[in-house]
Amino acid sequence: MSDADLAMMDDIVGEARVDWIDMGHAIGIVSLAEGGDDDLALLRRAGGLVARLVREGRLVPGDVGTGRGAFVPWPSAPEASARFLEEYVAQVVAGTTPFEPWQPCLFAPGEGG
Repeated sequence: MSDADLAMMDDIVGEARVDWIDMGHAIGIVSLAEGGDDDLALLRRAGGLVARLVREGRLVPGDVGTGRGAFVPWPSAPEASARFLEEYVAQVVAGTTPFEPWQPCLFAPGEGG
């Protein structure tokens, strides 16, 4: 893992501390750090970083709950959640799943974040 990767991961978690983020926020951070305008390449890069953050417990995937300010974490273990995110990114890159805001989830900072 390069210093640039670690810095981007810290920035992604930092954004999640301010407010829940989606994959688009991570893409924006990668784009600012590395440049480029290939959305699929940026998604692939950001998705790898986000999956690692989920595995490490620094980010928690979930959805908006019904109560005010409620975040509902996915019930799956970090490893299973990270694999799901990797599969989602692969489907979007392959063109079989559309990339939409707030999909496949939102992210909140984890205890390790």
